[in-house]
Amino acid sequence: MSAQLCLQALRNTWLEESEIHRIQDGFDAVQMALDKNLPEQLIGLPAFVSLLYITCLNNKETFGKMATMLNHEISEIPQYTATEELVWDAIWIDLQWNRTGMLNEKINARKSLTHSDSANDFLSNVQDKRLESIYNNQSDKLNIDFVVQRLPFPLEVLDPRIVTIPPHKTNELHKHAHETVFIFIAGSGHVKVDGMKIPVVPGDFVFIPRWCLHQSVNESETDMVFLAVADFGITGKSFTGSYLKTARMKTE
Repeated sequence: MSAQLCLQALRNTWLEESEIHRIQDGFDAVQMALDKNLPEQLIGLPAFVSLLYITCLNNKETFGKMATMLNHEISEIPQYTATEELVWDAIWIDLQWNRTGMLNEKINARKSLTHSDSANDFLSNVQDKRLESIYNNQSDKLNIDFVVQRLPFPLEVLDPRIVTIPPHKTNELHKHAHETVFIFIAGSGHVKVDGMKIPVVPGDFVFIPRWCLHQSVNESETDMVFLAVADFGITGKSFTGSYLKTARMKTE
């Protein structure tokens, strides 16, 4: 599956320019090592480079085939040998590590990430003036009206946000890569989750799975307010492509 994901990303130009350069530099290093028979030149390069070099030693045609794929000349996901699949898997793992490796290192370092000695920096509420407005949308035609604010914490994985929907309005029907838990603070109504209608009142929690179509509807006379706690900090780095394009369906 990793190999297919890597090739889909190349075919659809989902990777960042720096990531394409990283892969191309690896192929260039392998080509130079093959031409000069100097495998020691590969020391210190990403792990996939050594695997590619070994693969190409056994079958020089493999290099040309994979290089063609790298240049985006891919009309569909191609057939590849088991060995080539291992290389594409390794390239994908390398790309993912470069996106999320720092988080992994911090997790395994077992060191506190406490960022302040002020208690106020660890506390917030819905009236906090430090809340950052990051998104809003209004559409009379679709009865959409809502505001999203980010909490003032230096979070790396979690990304809790306050969502406010005026009386008898909704937010967008949308989906995204991150999973979320809604914690309802004020207002009442329902949440749609892939066609299901889930009634909600203050104090309720609602689970939003990855990629499900969902929408919150305020049926009350007061603002609907809920805290949406998501793992955007990790999924935003892991996902390839335009994350915001998948997450929001803003109307013209």
